[in-house]
Amino acid sequence: MISSDAKKQAYDRLRKLTSDRVVRALGIEDEDVAHLSLGGLVNILFLMHGDGGSTGNFSVSFAAAVELVGMDLMWLQPDAKPAVVEPDQQVN
Repeated sequence: MISSDAKKQAYDRLRKLTSDRVVRALGIEDEDVAHLSLGGLVNILFLMHGDGGSTGNFSVSFAAAVELVGMDLMWLQPDAKPAVVEPDQQVN
C-alpha cells in the first residue's frame, strides 16, 4: 500500500506534468489551469490528443492515475486565485 506522503508526492508530479502539457498545447499560462483538478487536466489532455494515441488509452491511463493517487486527490480542486480580467480584456 502506498503511503499518503507518497500519494501526495505522486499527485504533485502528475499534476505538474499534465498541467505543463495542457499549457503547451493550448498556448496559455499556468495560472489559466491552476484551478483545475488532476482529473480535469487529464480529461482536457485526452480531449485534445486522445485521437492520435499519443496519450495512451484514456480508461487505462485514468485508472492508473486513480490507483496511484486515489480518488480524493484525483478530483481535488487546488486552491487558486481567480483570474483578474483587466479592463481592456473585457468582452462587451
